[in-house]
Amino acid sequence: MPLVSDVPEQAPNPAVPLTRRERRATAQHARPALPRRALVARPLAIAATIAFAALVALTGYASPGFVALAVALAGFVLAWGWPLLLSLPSPRGTSGVLAIGTVLMTGTALATRDDPYLEWMPAALAVSVIVAFLHQLMRRDGRPRLTESVAATVSGLAIISAGTALAPIPHVLVGEHALAATMAGLGVGALADPLISVKRLRQWALFIAMLLGGGAAVLVSALAGGPMTGPAALLGLMAAAISHAARRVLAPLPATAMPRAQLAVAAASSLLVGVVAYVVVRYFVA
Repeated sequence: MPLVSDVPEQAPNPAVPLTRRERRATAQHARPALPRRALVARPLAIAATIAFAALVALTGYASPGFVALAVALAGFVLAWGWPLLLSLPSPRGTSGVLAIGTVLMTGTALATRDDPYLEWMPAALAVSVIVAFLHQLMRRDGRPRLTESVAATVSGLAIISAGTALAPIPHVLVGEHALAATMAGLGVGALADPLISVKRLRQWALFIAMLLGGGAAVLVSALAGGPMTGPAALLGLMAAAISHAARRVLAPLPATAMPRAQLAVAAASSLLVGVVAYVVVRYFVA
């Protein structure tokens, strides 16, 4: 007579469908856990993002040249902290390449007075990429992690070029008001970042940031007599969503605990909204 312990366990029948609770539990166990640092709000990154948004919004009412200089300031901050944030080899050389790219792309924005305002931007970006490859050729450390270094440098240049697209926005009709609405969405949307520390609200943080950003953009646009409600809401929603998503993507990096890296995160998440804002303004506002 066989013992109970000798009876083999029956495998679960794959034909029997799982309940909704079982599927949710299985998915949670299969999902890799995020590091704790990815779930911590960085006050310095939030404050720097709000400061950049305020600076660009104010300079938009002065002149497009001042907007270009404000974007250049963010580009230099990114050049300073990007190698540390990504733990890149040859950090000084990478910072130098990004700084040169910032100067070149800002120069094209300042020199171009007529439409198309970004006519020389591709040329400046191409020269910056060539400088990035020359930097790799001139390295004397055996060029470890070459592919990673090139990819990170070119990504930094792309982020700076995206931010430079903010400079020509005041040139178009009611462009200064559209730029203020965009920056309102960027700055107010950053206030939703602390929600990532709250477990129940974590998955809603992006949606809440978009609501805050869109509402702030509509309010600023209405007070300033700027673009219609629809384009203003779109500008605020997109600025808040892109910026929040960028900070969430960069949050798991180990260096984000350092103030210098947090400033780089703020600069990157702020500059990325530029090209999207430019497209929306040109096609829906101007």
